[in-house]
Amino acid sequence: MQQGLQWISLSLPWLAIFAIVLIPGFAIHGVGGFLPWLGRRLAAKVNRANNGPHQQRIAGLLAALVLIIPCCLGLALFNSINPLSSPFDALLLVLLLNWQGPMNSFQLTALQLEQHQQARIALKPWLLRECQSLTSVGVAKAGIEMLLLRLAAQWFAPVFWYALAGIEMCVLYVMVYQLHLSWNPKQSEYRQFGAALSRGYKLLSWLPFKLLALVLASQGDFRSNLQAVKQGFRWPFSGSGSLLSVTANNLKLELGGPRHYQGQRIEQAYFGPTKCYPSVPQMQNLITQLRLASLLFSLIIVPVYLLRHAL
Repeated sequence: MQQGLQWISLSLPWLAIFAIVLIPGFAIHGVGGFLPWLGRRLAAKVNRANNGPHQQRIAGLLAALVLIIPCCLGLALFNSINPLSSPFDALLLVLLLNWQGPMNSFQLTALQLEQHQQARIALKPWLLRECQSLTSVGVAKAGIEMLLLRLAAQWFAPVFWYALAGIEMCVLYVMVYQLHLSWNPKQSEYRQFGAALSRGYKLLSWLPFKLLALVLASQGDFRSNLQAVKQGFRWPFSGSGSLLSVTANNLKLELGGPRHYQGQRIEQAYFGPTKCYPSVPQMQNLITQLRLASLLFSLIIVPVYLLRHAL
């Protein structure tokens, strides 16, 4: 009886994790609006343009630590005395993970692709880059890239760190990611202020992103896809580059290329066959691949989760 209750308790967080994927509108994603707002408020007070680059980098690092360390320490202390850690973990995961937001926007973009002005509107809240001049081809490429990278950072990576190191590490990752979005160095005012947080995000994302790339590679010609995974170094962050490269190779379409941030054109690498532009069926195929990837990804890391609780 006791063993049965233990298995039920251990399964509760994973029921929440998969409910977020399978049930439309299930996820609350409570931190998605609050943390960026808090980050911008804090940056407005401590990110001073008249400070030198070194001072701005230090200010950004200290601001991040002031927000992150108390939250993680408080959560660790609470969990040390909390007898219902698994139900609490499940509740927090519902607040932390976000699958339906990017997915719904992507599906709306695919439906409105022929009217790309409307598709741009659906896509704009999820992009840092300028999108008002995107054609239907640009909208489709941007939508695919958005869905891949948003789900990688808002579902796959937090689940990875939860399985490996517990809810505290999951919270740490989500806070680093959300603050990184708020202080993204691609925006000129945060180029120095957000530099330390950007490095932290890339460090924490590299392993789960690479694992996800390998899972996606397994859904096609594995040998060819594996070579594509190795091409990630051509992107500013190799973890994101591997995801774009393997998806372009898998779906036989072109991804990447130049983009505009604050009026400045930034040259980026191309992945996949040249001038093979995304179609709506290929966009729908990506949704299927990512849903299957969520299952395969979880099957790989769940044994680590069970082993951690057995020790």
